[in-house]
Order: sequence, then structure tokens, then C-alpha cells
Amino acid sequence: MIQTEVKKLGENEYDVEVRLPKAEYNRVYAEEKAKLASQVKLPGFRPGKTPGHIIEKQFGSKIHEDTVSQLLQEHYVAAIESSGLTPAIQPELSLPKVQPEEHFSFSLKVSSWPEVKLVDLSTLHIEETEVTVDDEDVKAVLERLHSSQVRYEVKEDRVAEKGDQLHVDFEGFIGDEAFEGGKGENVGLVLGEGRFIPGFEEQLIGQKAGDACTVEVTFPEDYQAPNLAGKDARFEVVVKSVGEAVQAKDNEDLAKMLNFDSAEAMLQDIRKGLEKEAAQASRRTTHEAALTALIEAHDMTFPEGLIAEDIKATTARVVQNMKQQGMEATEEMLQDEAFQAEVRARSIRGLNLSVLLQAVRKDFNISLTDEEIDAGVDEAVADYPENMRDDYARYIRDNQEQMGALKDRLLEQKCIDYVVAQAQKKKVVKTLSAWQKEQDKALS
Repeated sequence: MIQTEVKKLGENEYDVEVRLPKAEYNRVYAEEKAKLASQVKLPGFRPGKTPGHIIEKQFGSKIHEDTVSQLLQEHYVAAIESSGLTPAIQPELSLPKVQPEEHFSFSLKVSSWPEVKLVDLSTLHIEETEVTVDDEDVKAVLERLHSSQVRYEVKEDRVAEKGDQLHVDFEGFIGDEAFEGGKGENVGLVLGEGRFIPGFEEQLIGQKAGDACTVEVTFPEDYQAPNLAGKDARFEVVVKSVGEAVQAKDNEDLAKMLNFDSAEAMLQDIRKGLEKEAAQASRRTTHEAALTALIEAHDMTFPEGLIAEDIKATTARVVQNMKQQGMEATEEMLQDEAFQAEVRARSIRGLNLSVLLQAVRKDFNISLTDEEIDAGVDEAVADYPENMRDDYARYIRDNQEQMGALKDRLLEQKCIDYVVAQAQKKKVVKTLSAWQKEQDKALS
């Protein structure tokens, strides 16, 4: 009954002309006309008794529109199946301005996934990276901890300096009026961190416990409370305590600050964490090399419509990630040519990998075992406190969306592992610090 004619428009883009017998149009038209006739109420006629020619005269265009809508609903999927194409995105529907007398027609612009024939994976050449941890890596972490970890020793007669921790009571005024939200008791602040209004912390340098002072500031123009933005204010402040920042004297002291039983236990924990990071870096870097080699070995072209759809999704993910990190994606950033080029390149790479890894999965019958899924769940909950892991594991298993995403991720990793195993590999060894410098340079 349905006839389709497929015309190639470009690489993986097609126009599908669809024709239905006029009798099919007439059948649906008669059904829609009868349905409308049973519903409408016109002057001079009982409900359901209005003559057909009057219904057509009054509502002909609506009956035609409803008929077209019904025909599309009934035959849209069949038309795509008849074309033999697999759409990658929603096909674009077009209707002629005037339908031909002999049949009903519509057309679909279909963008399809490119077909791929995998090369012999053993012909791929990749670098297999092994990231190692040495004593210098451990030493670097120790140095960062020594510089960042401080405790504050309260001293009664200490004169406050930059870097000290103060606890203060304060009340804020605009003129002689106290303003809402401007009062605090025993509030802690570290001089120099800049967490208070500009100029506030600097005026507390030189104060001691028990001192009372007046701090005068101007709220920033873009302050979050509009009733305070740009206004001059004064704070009446009483210093409750002054604590001097004290760093650990040695590794044992540092271990105590970080709640370890000993310096040795702290060093073991640092090395264990670094080794986990190194293992992840090794796998991730080797995987990236394998994926790049896989893409370079296959020449594929994607329809612009498909690329445009993926760019929208990629941009949305970037914006969402920025929002989660407390950053705002401005219109200027989104319209920046360099940003758009980066998103486009990322989208095309993602589309390539989607097609290629699906082909790897299909050609080599790659699937997950129950043991691999269990191991994946265990890994997903490993960073949670031990007493919460069973509950979170149960949540993952009971949540269809969570479980589906986990299986997709595990299956993708298994496909990449297969590519790595088949490829010809050149071993590259580098320390974790050297690897991190490479990553930082690539991002700069």
C-alpha cells in the first residue's frame, strides 16, 4: 500500500518521497468527517444530522488537516521502515502545498548513521602508558599538606596579624539604623582570606582579644542584597579571641593533625592514594591513545543535522557542568568562535566513537558477565563510607536508569580494553608528577 522512493542528498543524507493511495486518504477523510459531524451543532439541524455537504462547506479545511495528521500518525513509522534507512535523528517532515489528485504524498529528510567496516585492529599502533609513583611524588604531597594544614592556637595577648583566626561579635549599621542580617556572634574569620566585605578584615589587624572597634566599609555595587549594594556602613566589632596559625613541626605532628595514628600510617595512605590515581591515569591515557588511533584509522562523514543536534547536547552538558562548579556560561562565551569550534570537535569525536565502539561490540560479540557488573557496582560505591555502601549499592541495582548508565559505561570500557589488547603497543613509563605536568600543559 505504501510506496517510498529514496534519493541521496549527500553523505548519509536522504530524501524519502512517500506515496499513499488516494483511497487511503478518502477513507480517513470520511472517518474524520463522520467524527466531526457527530460532534458539531449547527442552527437548524439536530446533533449528528447535519448534511455532509454542509459539514464540508463549514469545516472542510479542518477535516483535511485532521486527515493529514491521522495519515502521518498511521504511516510515518512504516514509511521509514519501507525506506530501509535507520535515522540518526528525528527526520524532517515536508508536505506539498497542494496534494496531487492521484495519491497522498509527503517527504522525509533522513540523516542516517554512517556504515563502518572495522580495520584489522592488530594494525593499530598505540602508546601504552604506565604511570608510576616515586618518592618525589609522595614528597610533593607532603609539602602541600605541610603548607595547607594549619591549626590555630588562641593567645590572650596576641596582636592580630594577617593569617590569624579571629572570633568576633559584630553589628552593622547604615547611618544610625541597624540593618537586617548585619549581626553575628562568635563568628570565625581568617584575616586575609577575603571572605568578608572588602576592607573589613584589614581593619581588624592590630586588635587583641577583648578589644572593641568600629569598622567602616562600603558594600560592593553588585552586592547580593540590593538594599545594601553600594552603601556605606559601619560595624561595631568586639574581638573575642585571636588564634595564631601554626603549621605542623614535622611529619608526626602533621599526622596527628590529620587524625592518623602515626607518620608511617599517613605516608602509606598518601602512597596508596597516589597509586590509585596513577593506575587510573595509566588506563585513561592508554584508552585515549587507543580511541585516537581507532578514529584515525576510519574515515567517516556525519550529516550536519546530526552534528548540530549533538552540539546542542554537548553545549548543554558544558553549561550544566559549569553551573555545578559555581560558574556561569555567558552568552559571549557561548558565541565565541574558539568555544564553538572546541564543542564541534568534541561532538564529532564523540559521534565517531559511538559508531566505532558499537561496531567493536557487535563484530566481536562483547558483552558483560554478572561478575563484571557486580565488580562495577562495588567500584561505584567504593568511595562511600563503609556503613553506607550496601545501601547505595542497593539503590543503584534498584534504579533502572542508574543501572543502565553503569552497564553502558562498563560495556564501553570493555570494548576499549579489547581494542587496546589487539593493538600493537609501545610501552611508555612516566612518573605521576610528569604525567600531571603534561595534563596541565594540555589544558593551558
